[in-house]
This record gives sequence, structure tokens and C-alpha cells, in this order.
Amino acid sequence: MASGQVERSAAAVPDVVAPPPRHPRFPLSDGARAFAVISVMICHVWLFTGGFGGFTGSLPNRLVVRLDGAIAIFFFLSGFLLYRPMIAHRADGPASPTVGAYAWRRFLRVYPVYWVVLTALAVFPGLVGVFTDRWYTFYSLGFYLDYADASKACIGDSGFRCGLPQSWTLTVEMTFYLMLPFYAWLTARIARGRTLRSWIRAELLLIAALSAASVLVGAFFPSVRDASWFRFSFLAHFLWLGLGLAAAILSVAYHHRRQELPTLLRLAADNPGACWVLALAIWVVEVFTIVPTPFTVAPFGPGGYVVLHLVQAAVAVLVLIPVFFGNPNFGVPARFLGHPVMLWLGVLSYGLYLWSVTITVDLGVGGAEAGFGAVLVLSFLISLPLAALTYYLVERPLMVLKYRSPREVFGRRRPSQG
Repeated sequence: MASGQVERSAAAVPDVVAPPPRHPRFPLSDGARAFAVISVMICHVWLFTGGFGGFTGSLPNRLVVRLDGAIAIFFFLSGFLLYRPMIAHRADGPASPTVGAYAWRRFLRVYPVYWVVLTALAVFPGLVGVFTDRWYTFYSLGFYLDYADASKACIGDSGFRCGLPQSWTLTVEMTFYLMLPFYAWLTARIARGRTLRSWIRAELLLIAALSAASVLVGAFFPSVRDASWFRFSFLAHFLWLGLGLAAAILSVAYHHRRQELPTLLRLAADNPGACWVLALAIWVVEVFTIVPTPFTVAPFGPGGYVVLHLVQAAVAVLVLIPVFFGNPNFGVPARFLGHPVMLWLGVLSYGLYLWSVTITVDLGVGGAEAGFGAVLVLSFLISLPLAALTYYLVERPLMVLKYRSPREVFGRRRPSQG
């Protein structure tokens, strides 16, 4: 990619991915989001077509199932992109958005297009439970927080048509969105009166402690790990979200003093290709050493649970270091993630994520029962136009309103004074 291509692409930033005013933009994050959603789509197709000859330990099955680590990339992105604007002022950066403005933007980003896709797919080809007396659990994204009760609306469904199955990650995100302002308030108290280095050290230690608690509770307390309130909230996934918080802290602290970045981080940022080679090497080791079952349903013992979370965290960190700390116009990661097609797919990624699973289910286990290759191609060819349609007709028009308050949007204009 020619130097400056990303800057030109970012000159007219789509509102859906634009940062708060005066805050820096990280253009490769859109390409990273596209990479993650494509990985998840491939993994879903594998799941809903029965793997390659069944869910065995064959190399093709091992390669595809470990693409589930893309969820760690999604959560890292959320932690970084949402927390950074909240703390930039601590290092003489722009002011943080108000809690009300933050909540309004999150609502516009998540709910309207989700409601449109959920309703459309409930009408055709038909989802189970959405139009029952438990409709509110689906539309609120609260379904998975009380899964045992809410799933009664889908009794008899065996085809993954109980609402949008992939919405469990949105429920995790929503709990994180709700928690984040309180977390920022707490860490602001920790940072008050401290030097920059002291604040960084104290908060990184806090994130490390919370991440360790999240993983260890999930590993050693199965009854907690399987409880809906833990499994489908930020509590079970704080390691991956916390890495995004930690990266946001370092980005803010060293934004104008890049030469002072910790040595290993600076070395990695200056060698983006090496970062990705190391990420690939760790992923290959993961493929050959960890049971080929998605982490969401794998019967891991404590050791396996901890190792998988740490390994996928390491891969996510190495993939995203060039995105947040590297030169967006230099190296293989920049050429790949900064390609116009990847940037466009990144903008459409939310719609792709919402539409694709139900389509894949119908093509795979829903009667057509096509093979992996056919379902993958058809799922993408059907989901992409639908994602584009919802983006241009729903997401883009609504996200223009993200920097106007609800009062401005819904309030009546006062009559002009003569």
C-alpha cells in the first residue's frame, strides 16, 4: 500500500467508526475488525456443516476451530477504542465524553441495526422465540443473562434458531459498556494526585489482578463458570477486554513520547511483520496442542482453560500491536488491514456478524445440508449484500446523530423570535 493511503482513506471517516471529536483515529482497527469477523464466519460455517468429516482431531478441523480466537480480538478492540477517549485527558489529551454522550453513542451503534436484523430474520426464514411473550429478552440483549428461563421460549428448537445465537458476544459487550464508566470513575480516583508513571503502574496492576481473577474463577469454579451471569458477561472475558484497557493506558501515556514506550512494545511496534509471524507461530502451536473444540463449549479442565485464554490473549496482542502502536502505512499488517476492501468490510462487519449465522444455519443444518466450501461461499455472498443494505439504510444514517444529544434529535425546535 502506498504511503499515505490509510490517511486518505481516513480523511472522510465513516461516522459509524469515527472517534469522539479531537481524539485520534486508528484506521487499521477497521481492517482488524474485518479480519476478526471473517474468521468468526469461517468458524461458524465449520460448526454448522459438521466440520470436515465430523468434529475430529484432523488438521483441517484443528485449523478452523482455533479461529475462535477472533473473539479475543473483538473484545480487545472494544476495550481499547472505548476506554482511550475516557482517559486521554489524564495525559493532557482531549476531554473525555460525558457518560450521557457515551451511552447515546453505544445505543445507536448496537441496538437499531440489531433490532432490524433480528426482526427481519424472525419473519423470514423464521427465528424461534422472538415473537413470544419473552420477546423483550431478545430485543434487550438480556436473553443470555438468564438463559435457563429465557430459553423456554425456544423449547423444541434444535437448529440454532433461538434468536441470534451469536448475540451472546453482544451481551458480553453490553455488560462491559455498562461497567466501563464506573471503572473509569474508579481509576480516575486512583490516578488523582499521582505522577504519570505511578498511575500507569497502579492501573496496570489493577487490570492484571482483575484479569487473573476472571481466568482463575472460570478455571477452578465450574459452577460459576457455567452460570449465565458470569459466562455471558464481561466477568468471564475480562482478560481480553482488560488487554484493551491496558493498551489504551499505554497509548495515552506515550502518545506524544513514543520513543519512551517500554522497550519490548516499541520493538514490536517497529517490526510489525515480526509481530504477526510470532502471532502465527503461537497460533500454530495452539492448533496442534489444544483440543479442537470451540472455547465456548470445550470441556476444559482448569489447566486447559487457563492456557487457552492466555494463548489467545497473546495472539490478539501481537495481531493488534501494529494497529495501535505501529505506523499505519508500513509493513505487511498495514498493507493487509489497510487495504480498501478490508476497511470497507470493517465498516460492514457488524451487519455481517448479525446476518451470517442464521443464513449459515439454513444452508448447513437447516435442510440444505451443503458442504463447508459451498456454505462458506454462499453465506458470504448472501450476507454481504444484506450487511451493506443495513449499513447504508440504517447504520450510516443513524450514526450521523451520534454527536447530537437525544434532546437535539427528538426535541422540538423552539419557534423563532421575530
